[in-house]
Amino acid sequence: MTNVNIMKDIPEKVIIPLKQHDGMACEPLVKKGDMVCEGQKIGECGAYNSASVHSSVSGEVISIEEVPHPNGNKVNSVIIQTSEGSECADLKPEVVSSSDLADLIKEAGIVEHYGCPTHMVLRPEGKKIDLVLINATSSEWIGGHYDTPSQYSLQMLDALKLLMKAAGASKGAIVLRNDDLESISAFDGLNYDGKSITVAPLIGKRKVSYYLKDMASDIVVVSQDHIYGKKILDLFTYNVTGRKVSFGCVPTDVGVAICGVKSAKALYDAVNSGKPYIETVVSVSGKVKNPQKILVKIGTPFKDVIEACGGYIGEPGKLIANGSITGVAQYTDEVPVSKTTTSIFVQSAGEVVRGESIYCTHCARCVDVCPVNLVPSRIAALSDQGRFDECRQMHIMNCVECGRCAAVCPSKIHVLQLIKYAKVSIEKAYEDFAPKDSSTNLKLGCGCGGGE
Repeated sequence: MTNVNIMKDIPEKVIIPLKQHDGMACEPLVKKGDMVCEGQKIGECGAYNSASVHSSVSGEVISIEEVPHPNGNKVNSVIIQTSEGSECADLKPEVVSSSDLADLIKEAGIVEHYGCPTHMVLRPEGKKIDLVLINATSSEWIGGHYDTPSQYSLQMLDALKLLMKAAGASKGAIVLRNDDLESISAFDGLNYDGKSITVAPLIGKRKVSYYLKDMASDIVVVSQDHIYGKKILDLFTYNVTGRKVSFGCVPTDVGVAICGVKSAKALYDAVNSGKPYIETVVSVSGKVKNPQKILVKIGTPFKDVIEACGGYIGEPGKLIANGSITGVAQYTDEVPVSKTTTSIFVQSAGEVVRGESIYCTHCARCVDVCPVNLVPSRIAALSDQGRFDECRQMHIMNCVECGRCAAVCPSKIHVLQLIKYAKVSIEKAYEDFAPKDSSTNLKLGCGCGGGE
């Protein structure tokens, strides 16, 4: 938990992408010339793997078109010229049952910081969730503005209970970071539901189940060492629960749902104030005059967020969304903040590494630093040649995109970029083709002999 400021000035226009999640894009519910109010649903999620989209401001729809998105693609988006208006959202359910909450999460447009719609994490088709974890180990993923530390801790505990109810899970835990003393002190000694909360460190073989039993509670707060990377959910699951996630599988396959602070806060707000997911906290750092964590409306252009932080220091050389190592470089600061935007990093022209890559020297440094024991250099070479089937056979989908391979490469090969390129190509094969009709260059299945 860290101090968060609020963006006071409303941008002149917002750009609301109709796809801010992994899965199908939403269908627009408005057209050019329509007047909308803050919180109004403007994108309908027709598919299970989708989440509704809402307007974060009141104003007039001036266009619906494909515009640049922070992920590097162009996405169909609703562009709204802001004006004064009132809120019109009221999502508070009359009966808060498990199914009501799951529907509310989808209707409120709640999405995890890594892109998966939260309702899919909590209620995966054909799977049973018995344990819900809130991953609070990174300040990048803080979910909202809190006036006091106790407000943060109480809201997170309330949100965990809501997440557990939505998932039908009997147990839950909030996972903090060992060196995050501010968050630990916010929970330690807190009186909640008649019990005093004690933050328990995950040491040795003591996993979360030990403390659930030892404290005779359905909810516990634990702490562990920080694991770098927002997609490293398999290792996170094992470290916290001791449950092994097999190759090609996800934590929900072993009964664990992992949510972030952002989605937990969004659910708390939806239930308690009827507010859909229309704002998020962004960490702005680098060559800006006033680096800070700031609460902004979704759809706010990066340019306006940076201006709210005092503007650029000098001429910017590179603008990176979601991490200086693992993020995506932007070619314009007119891209909008989306539900999955966690940070904006600005580099000066002198800080930008412009050296050209050379041939791989087979030094194996990338292998040494890979946290999931892959051979990044080989996978990158196969990706560069379009040999995606062989990338799958080398377990590319287990890459957690931590970026360590690219950081240590003496040949300056864009290893992470090539791996991401192959992963997107493979995911599109799943989306666009049935197994019997797939390209001859893409063999669908787990790639590890576990069945097609």
